Amino acid sequence: MTARLMDLQTLPSPVLAGHIFPGVRQQYYKFKSSCGFKLQNNLTTVGRRFCQCMNSNVRCSAEDVGLEKDSNVASSDISFYDARVLYCVSPAMGHNKESHPESNKRVPAIVDALERLELTPKYRSSAVFEAQNFQPASIDDIASVHARAYVAGLEKAMSRASDEGVIFIDGSGPTYATETTFQESLMAAGAGISLVDSVVAASRLRPDPPIGFALIRPPGHHAIPEGPMGFCVFGNIAVAARYAQRAHGLKRVLIIDFDVHHGNGTCDAFYDDPDIFFISTHQDGSYPGTGKIGQVGRGSGEGTTLNLPLPGGSVMMLMRWTHWLVCNSQRAHTTCSHQISNNLQRSYVEDAVCSSWKVDII
Repeated sequence: MTARLMDLQTLPSPVLAGHIFPGVRQQYYKFKSSCGFKLQNNLTTVGRRFCQCMNSNVRCSAEDVGLEKDSNVASSDISFYDARVLYCVSPAMGHNKESHPESNKRVPAIVDALERLELTPKYRSSAVFEAQNFQPASIDDIASVHARAYVAGLEKAMSRASDEGVIFIDGSGPTYATETTFQESLMAAGAGISLVDSVVAASRLRPDPPIGFALIRPPGHHAIPEGPMGFCVFGNIAVAARYAQRAHGLKRVLIIDFDVHHGNGTCDAFYDDPDIFFISTHQDGSYPGTGKIGQVGRGSGEGTTLNLPLPGGSVMMLMRWTHWLVCNSQRAHTTCSHQISNNLQRSYVEDAVCSSWKVDII
């Protein structure tokens, strides 16, 4: 997969905000009751920004600006340029173990919920666009985050999985694989990459590029550079962030990880990287026991990791805060640097925002 290189100065900041809607069930009722998806005078900053994303009247097309269709964007249908939300679904139906908490029932359950809540293209028309013709990530894409020895070893293990049905690939926990796990993991990472291409391309055409939402599995934020962990195979959000840097010249990327558990794999991947700002909110003392507030990065990356271990029951407060942070990321960095942690002392203006949400907080 090749990519169109973008002139950084032509891109609004941030150009990418994604992986938001796994928490859509609770947020839909919250915003529907407070503002009915319409701008009102009494909206909070969070609600106002959310509604702007859903109700903006800005419209343009590729033909209007003379841009040829990019073969690397998420769909061959040019109407995606007009959408407010772009999403990809990769359910990995073959990657499954019965009675396992990370089963192939997860993504269909969320798709059904989106349908019931009338948040699909069927109800939202051109405002929501499902991209279906995306490509799997390449080995080089995965190797930008994970060790090639791990990637090659997992691919080789598929023959054993074919013989045995289900195998375990993580020595520290019940992370399993089936004969389809490798290819389906490439598809999951590819969905995120395709959304990066699409949102960046749309950002050249309109001042308010759409949100990218990848509804995918296997999950990724526990997968460390050296291997799988915690039901996770490849670090999907980490691969997408590296791709945004490499393919589109988006130097500085903010990743917000929102889950009960610390996103240790994503944290490890960028722990010494000054250009990836990683923020994790998670329950204190939960799996895998990492993510202490004193873990702030290493070497040139010191100060670009912010771990926020919080007490149980903080989910609603976190959902409000995370929505605000995604939509107001530049102002949020100033707040963080002056009020949350003395370790965040450098000025940090990001080129892309990625948000990694897990469904075990719902």
